[in-house]
Amino acid sequence: MKENYEFIAIDEGKQNLLRGNTGGKTISWKRSLADYPTARALERLDGDRILIGYDRGYCIAEIDSGEIIHDCRRWTGVTSAISGPDGTRLITGLNLEGRKGVTVLTLDREDRVIDARSRRGHYVRLMSRTEENRYLLSTNDRIRICTSGLQMKGSLAAKGFLHAWQSRVTDDSILVSAGYGAFMARFSLSGKLIQKFGGKDAVPTEVQPFFYASFSLGADSSILVANWQGHGPDQGGKGRQLLHFDSAGNYIRSWSFPEEISSFQGLLLLE
Repeated sequence: MKENYEFIAIDEGKQNLLRGNTGGKTISWKRSLADYPTARALERLDGDRILIGYDRGYCIAEIDSGEIIHDCRRWTGVTSAISGPDGTRLITGLNLEGRKGVTVLTLDREDRVIDARSRRGHYVRLMSRTEENRYLLSTNDRIRICTSGLQMKGSLAAKGFLHAWQSRVTDDSILVSAGYGAFMARFSLSGKLIQKFGGKDAVPTEVQPFFYASFSLGADSSILVANWQGHGPDQGGKGRQLLHFDSAGNYIRSWSFPEEISSFQGLLLLE
């Protein structure tokens, strides 16, 4: 199975964005995110650019250098930003645009708010969008499945979810990272829990599962997971920072970059 993965990651502990490679544990570039606080979300827009969601809004960076080429900062409390249909951006957070609760804003190509929706709630992290134009919202102990108008259509929950971080639809299931639960969960497309994997009893002791944050899927169907170890610049020696599971959820290997990195939170494979 492949060992050499090119990735972009958010080192939350040191507040850096970086591009690395697992093959030689090399870092090709690194840039400070001090001016882009609480960056969490990463999405590849095309072969040259990535979208980064952070507390004030979103920005776009070049893949080859990490240079920020566009910045939309207008709010406080943004937790996620993704691309929407037809060149729009979807901004998720709490109490945005004078609304109360979990809010999703739709921005046009000029970053103007063209739609705003909200629902009751006090916690949200990453958001993803399905092909059926549903939102998957990470809301602490469950993933809420909503329409574009934030009307509830169902939820995904597993015992141990605490600050559940990210969800993603694959070809035949929905994957969720459990946050402080420190495991991955797989649900059927109809919402039934069918598997939990990657927990403390299923990985070597040196992995030290603490908080499973962002994850990314490889072209070979591998699942790579950021094992966040805590706030601050000196977390790199506490556990393995990047975990590799096969498509069935079996642990394969892990990597750590303690000389360069404190604690991964955002993760995006470049394949």
